[in-house]
Amino acid sequence: MNLGDIYLCDGHQNKILMFDDKEVFTDIVNPDNTLRCAKYKTVIYSRTHREFFNKNSTFTRTSEVTAREIEIHKPNLPLRLNCFKEIFWSHEEIYDIHNFTTYLRANNIYEKHLSNLNTNKVVIFPLGQQLSIKKPVLLENSVGFFSGIELLFRCFQIQREYVKKEKTYFSRFRLIRVGREEKRLNGIGLYRSGIKGNIPSYYLGGYVSLGELESDDSFIV
Repeated sequence: MNLGDIYLCDGHQNKILMFDDKEVFTDIVNPDNTLRCAKYKTVIYSRTHREFFNKNSTFTRTSEVTAREIEIHKPNLPLRLNCFKEIFWSHEEIYDIHNFTTYLRANNIYEKHLSNLNTNKVVIFPLGQQLSIKKPVLLENSVGFFSGIELLFRCFQIQREYVKKEKTYFSRFRLIRVGREEKRLNGIGLYRSGIKGNIPSYYLGGYVSLGELESDDSFIV
């Protein structure tokens, strides 16, 4: 699998925009070879589990990600980063990076464990604890990248508003034949969402992505 390759999946020609060992992000290719998302400045990527995609798609042809697509979608950025099971987003305000570093170290998370994000702008979507998307926040820097500690510190500030003191996990509920089912997800992580105003966007979640939560019944309580 390579960036830009075209696969037949679910009756459509799909172009690989980005992927990692867990998920594949694609967009439908129009008859004129343009991407369906090309006319939009805000996009939530179509994503599929890597294993499912491998089993249910057929390689059609080699293609390329254009310079314009690279400029907008930035496929070099990670699909997930700074995912940890040991802690959850805090409802308390942490006033500076020094105190935040101490907080992380108390949970056995050190700066060497954190990944940088190589972009000067990123849009962050916090989540409600029942997995509702909240108002996005634009983060900017002047040096061309966010260090792992700065990025995570600012994400904790953004997410704090939506965390209840007594609840240290996300919940997903759905109705089933005999009542309702609840899945619980703890931990923290940043996950690629799409673009917002042609700026890369991420959502704040638990230690696995929402797609993985949906497909894994071990999270049912």
